[in-house]
Amino acid sequence: MNWILGTGYAAIGLALVVWATRLSIRSNAWTTDMRERHPNVNSPPTPEWRLRNTKTMTVLFRVIGVFLALPSIMYLLRLIGTKPH
Repeated sequence: MNWILGTGYAAIGLALVVWATRLSIRSNAWTTDMRERHPNVNSPPTPEWRLRNTKTMTVLFRVIGVFLALPSIMYLLRLIGTKPH
C-alpha cells in the first residue's frame, strides 16, 4: 500500500511541476471568466495583473509539486533499498 501511495504522490508532484504553466493559464482564465461574469464581487484583472497572476500560480504549482514529489521519491528509494520481511 505504501508503494502505491508513494508512487501516486510522486506522479502527481511531477505532473504539477511539468504542467505548471498550462495549469496556471487555465486557472487564470477560469478566475478571469468568473470575475467578468460577476464584476460587483471582484473586478476583472488588467493584462499586467493577468501576467503576474499566471507567473505566481506557475511558481505555486511547481513548489507544491516539488513538496509532493521529492519526499515521495526519497521514500520510494528507501523502500527499494530495504529487504522484505
